[in-house]
Amino acid sequence: MDVQDEPARSASSLPTPVLVVLLLVAGLVAGGGTAWVVLGGGSSASAGSEACGSYRSLDVTIAPELYSAVVDALDSVTPPCTRVTPTSRGGMEVAEGVALGGRLPDLWIPEAGFLTKKAYVGAAARVRVVAPSLASTPVVLVGGASARRFRSWGDAEASGLVTSPDPESSAVGALALVAPLAEAPSLGRTPARARELLVPFAQGAGARRADGADATVAPSMFSKASPRLVVTTEHELADAPARTDLRDLTPAVGSPVLDFPLVLSVDAAPGSQAVAQALVDHLTGPEGRAALADEGLGSGVGDAGLRTPPAPAIAQAVRSWRTLAVPSSILAVVDASGSMDATAGSGSRMELLADAAGIGLSFLPGHARVGLWVFSIDKGGPGKDWRRLEPLRRLDDLRFGRTQRYALRERAAQLPALTGGGTGLYDTALAAYRSALRSYRPEYSNAVVLMTDGRNEDPGSIQLPALLDRLRELRDPDRPVRVVGIAISGDADLDALQQIAHVTGGEAYLAAQPEDVLGVFAQAVLSR
Repeated sequence: MDVQDEPARSASSLPTPVLVVLLLVAGLVAGGGTAWVVLGGGSSASAGSEACGSYRSLDVTIAPELYSAVVDALDSVTPPCTRVTPTSRGGMEVAEGVALGGRLPDLWIPEAGFLTKKAYVGAAARVRVVAPSLASTPVVLVGGASARRFRSWGDAEASGLVTSPDPESSAVGALALVAPLAEAPSLGRTPARARELLVPFAQGAGARRADGADATVAPSMFSKASPRLVVTTEHELADAPARTDLRDLTPAVGSPVLDFPLVLSVDAAPGSQAVAQALVDHLTGPEGRAALADEGLGSGVGDAGLRTPPAPAIAQAVRSWRTLAVPSSILAVVDASGSMDATAGSGSRMELLADAAGIGLSFLPGHARVGLWVFSIDKGGPGKDWRRLEPLRRLDDLRFGRTQRYALRERAAQLPALTGGGTGLYDTALAAYRSALRSYRPEYSNAVVLMTDGRNEDPGSIQLPALLDRLRELRDPDRPVRVVGIAISGDADLDALQQIAHVTGGEAYLAAQPEDVLGVFAQAVLSR
């Protein structure tokens, strides 16, 4: 490979210090990462022998996994009198820079095709796909001897045992994040259910990172005795330090795949199209396929792997992850009026809600803060419609020989025995909001989750217009607390819940059946 400055001078005629400076400048101009200058004509040809009066210059930005193979190919296929500057940079970094107004490379080979879409590079970027996939490597789940294979990506990620690269900065992490959505059709899951699995995955990852864990993600990061799984690629696993216990424990449903497309900027420098086509021809030919295989990469995606969701769906999931990774502080306020005894399917409304609460507690990480109130007219004594069962504490908080999670499970089991009386909604909503403000934690997403199957029946309580005015007065932009309303069945006053929630920056949702509460709760958390 020749590295030169002026086309009329060969590399051998330049002093070594000058060559070093030129290499450094090339790297700076390319925007960071590893960079070289490849001159057309083959590695044995000098600029003088080509008699080029001037050179065409273009830049190629390449995903790190493919960099070596592409640079070798460029050294072979770059046309005469063409200067190519290849640079190694992650696709997320490039896409973010372009979306913020930066220049699109003449040729770009990111890790995944979704990075080239408007959801990532912005509406102003103009790209043309030259090859949808130059190479491929599956995204896999890897674990040691004590780790196990789950039935699906969703089950694995909801278990709290998966460590993944950050989906905000890694295409591998982003594909792992949407794997439950990609696999949902083959498992009979709805897209909504698949998205619900994002909640425990994101919050568990946020908890670990808050504790200083998972700063760097690698296949061999955990000991042989650890049950944890790591999201990586077959390519990276092949390069990992020797660990005979490491196993590919990817669910049988399949893998997301990095597909390494080649795209051309519509505004690319002259000669870019020819270089792009020469690269495609080389890398899809026998020599190129052999070079990719040496790097532990497949020669293309074809029909293999899980189908990648549309780029907007991936971007939305990543935005949700960004929010959900912030821990939750939830004051759950449950209607315990007599109407919650109404039969619903296999049990009463309250029994089904209590079951859902027990399941929901399993999904929340230990650093989540959860408290529990119940309410009905005079439930807390004359003139007081609410009763505190458990204060807001971390789920892993240990007091009197039991954790907050354990205490809440016990309280959930007691809920069906606490029903009776009319619905004291409005006074309770105000008291719960005040309490959540007093317990506000700036490092948490703070919310009151207000669940009811009825409408306010307390004639002596504050009325809705006055309640809304009071909530507006209490709302503090510097200490945001949302009210999230969940209407249990069509009997609930969804309109009132919506008004209460909207005043605080929250939202209200309908759980048509009590068994829908868990899914609606996850949807509510996703909306924050």
